[in-house]
Amino acid sequence: MGLIFWPLSLIFFFRKDPQRLLELTVIGGVFQAAAVLVLGGLGLQPSMAPGMMFIAFMGLQLALGITFPGASRQIKFCLPLLLAFSWAILGSILLPRLFEGKVLVWPQKLDELATRMPLSPQRGNITQDTYLILDLVMFIMTLLFLTRREADPRRLYLAYLIGAMLACLIGFWEMAHRLIGSIPFPKTLLYSNPGWAVLDTQMSGPVPRINATFAEPSACATFLIGTLYSTVWSTLRGYGGWLTRLMLVMSVICLLMTTSTTGYVAMLVGLMLLVIYAIVTRKRQLFRRLMMFIGAGVLCMGLTTLALAAFAPDVIKAASVVMLETQDKKQSVSYEERTQKDNDSYQLALETYGLGTGWGSNRSSSLLPGFLSTIGIVGVLGLVFWNGRLFVTIFRTLRAVANEQSLDAWMIEATFTALLGRTVATLISGPVLGTMDFYVLLAVLVSSLMRVQAGKGKTGHA
Repeated sequence: MGLIFWPLSLIFFFRKDPQRLLELTVIGGVFQAAAVLVLGGLGLQPSMAPGMMFIAFMGLQLALGITFPGASRQIKFCLPLLLAFSWAILGSILLPRLFEGKVLVWPQKLDELATRMPLSPQRGNITQDTYLILDLVMFIMTLLFLTRREADPRRLYLAYLIGAMLACLIGFWEMAHRLIGSIPFPKTLLYSNPGWAVLDTQMSGPVPRINATFAEPSACATFLIGTLYSTVWSTLRGYGGWLTRLMLVMSVICLLMTTSTTGYVAMLVGLMLLVIYAIVTRKRQLFRRLMMFIGAGVLCMGLTTLALAAFAPDVIKAASVVMLETQDKKQSVSYEERTQKDNDSYQLALETYGLGTGWGSNRSSSLLPGFLSTIGIVGVLGLVFWNGRLFVTIFRTLRAVANEQSLDAWMIEATFTALLGRTVATLISGPVLGTMDFYVLLAVLVSSLMRVQAGKGKTGHA
């Protein structure tokens, strides 16, 4: 994987093309189980190769005295997020020493006994701080770049859809390999990161569970939920073209093939959010499109079921087994283990008086207990304030330009729903949130918001 991403990153760097570096970062974000460089037991994900080249390019621009006058407003808007990040880094230094030996934590990498260990400063604090700092610098540098006239946020979103398409195609390839066997599949290329335990042999009844380019099926579902939220909303709002519609269909099919409970629950949550939004805002056109969309989905599912029942009844039996196993996952050993980790993480928040154990000290199964047990109530409140401010700003901005369908309006809605989908899925079941491609999309969202508010929104076909 390094032979693919490092040469491309160097080519774009020496061609002075930061736009391409960002696009490659977004596409590389889907290859989460791969590594472009392995240092001991640590593997660098593919998005980090172009990401670090982009950071280096923008750093040289700043060192040469190039200024970005329009960026000060965006940085000021993101100040609550930057303060929450600063608290996380400071806490990772102080809190493991403050509560050393007083509480038990789940380490980042479980030992052979798979048990909790006494809290102490460890390598997990350093590695997680490094990832957090890289993500933060990437976010800021992307904000700076997007103030330039030549920056094209639309191409970044299209790169996001292309990355999702690659993940779906590889997922279909993996399913064919698992079912037929004689079809080769490049596991050593896609699952080369030693920092991840790759679960690529799971079954749901007689049906293989796919994880495509990710370490496990639930991680694949979490990413695809973001794509599904974004493409469904863009379609309902009349944004995008054939690629948006194609990715809507592909992401639904691939998501169903993961048989991930997280993905299925997040789909239902998204549908409920859509219905609630359409009712509360009283937008008749949106509600009509939503009802047509739901009706078309039910009709397609019904026709498919009838066709399979008539010509391939074994598939129906297999599907029923899959659904039963999906519903029965609460009785599985893995579910009990994940629940135990989350309960222990909540207990850690209490035992540390709400301060947490420090970023990187404890690994939970879900996002909220993970945040409470590491960055504590202070960090969580900072993130809640930031997200609340972001939501209010998005709502007010879109309400002010309700009758416009500009490029920036599309980028606001598309990136917001993509990030919302991944956040919802991670809140349901996911220990971490945020990779470099995540923060690139967040920077696109913030920059588009600030441009629309300043009356300088980019025009063009949405």
